[in-house]
Amino acid sequence: MWIIKWILIVFAVIFLIFFAMHNADISVPIRFFKWETVNDLPLWLVIYLSFTAGMVFWLAISIYQVISLKNENRKWRKKTKNLENELNRLRNVSVEDTVLPSASESQDVKPT
Repeated sequence: MWIIKWILIVFAVIFLIFFAMHNADISVPIRFFKWETVNDLPLWLVIYLSFTAGMVFWLAISIYQVISLKNENRKWRKKTKNLENELNRLRNVSVEDTVLPSASESQDVKPT
């Protein structure tokens, strides 16, 4: 499988070099709202810069999503651990003993 990945990468690099060589003589101005470049930039450079900007934007969004999911995972693991501790505590209580609520349970229950 790794050989297929490397073959695809080599073909992609060859294609990109071929594309850049054939478009080296084409220059385009860049306009962004009222801002415009003084000199025309090569087309291949504009395309590569646009691609790079998109990848950086995608990377930032992905990092945010990973951090959010890790925080959510941490929250659920903590809740699972608390529930497992409560379950183990309840398993060890004899039938005749009264069950006292744990600290987290006593905060959740409000007197009426």
